[in-house]
Amino acid sequence: MSAVFAISTAAARRPRRLQHGRRAMPRRRPHGSVTIEVLVIVPLMLLVLLGFTELYLYMRATSLVEHAAFTLADSIGQMDDIVDDEGTTSANSLGSLWAAAALLAQPEPLQSNGGVIVTSICDSTTNCGTTTRASSSPSMLPGTPAIYWQQAAPWTQGTMTSQIAAGSMLPPTWPFRNGDAAIVVEVFYRYDPFPLLAGLWPGAPGTTTIYRRVYARQRVTKGQAMQLVNPQ
Repeated sequence: MSAVFAISTAAARRPRRLQHGRRAMPRRRPHGSVTIEVLVIVPLMLLVLLGFTELYLYMRATSLVEHAAFTLADSIGQMDDIVDDEGTTSANSLGSLWAAAALLAQPEPLQSNGGVIVTSICDSTTNCGTTTRASSSPSMLPGTPAIYWQQAAPWTQGTMTSQIAAGSMLPPTWPFRNGDAAIVVEVFYRYDPFPLLAGLWPGAPGTTTIYRRVYARQRVTKGQAMQLVNPQ
């Protein structure tokens, strides 16, 4: 009886020893794997965040350049003439146009990184050099576009030149008729990538020039090209 009790007692204690042995085994600590995951995931997250931020800044700069070109061309199209004056006393002066372009492009620094060029296009067969409005309505015959005058903002960068060529002043689908006139506004902006890292990474690669060109018809001076008059 005692022998059977001893065997059963030993058998009962054996699982406890095994269980106790398992508890005594050292546990695996996950600190090393967590550190590796952090070192891999965090830089990738920062890189993705930087990419989205850079994409947003580029799209914003492009939108502001388009907005400045379109609004400036639309405003000039409603003017009677433009005053050849770099001051801002007159709303129709060149100086006011340059100031308006810089204001429209904010917060992008158009004056330090960009340029604006305004071109007046006339019909060489009728109204180039004409200072008086035509007394009769122009015909539907095709006109011959020519550059009447062209002015650039004084802060326009030297590498930013007009892309209005003699053979391609207007789009092919532009219906330019006898006695017509047009205004072309060109806006340039040199976009530097990674502006948030400019202090840490000067001269980062990828600098590009955003260029937008907008054509507008003159809605006030019928039969007369936009005049560039001297200040009074």
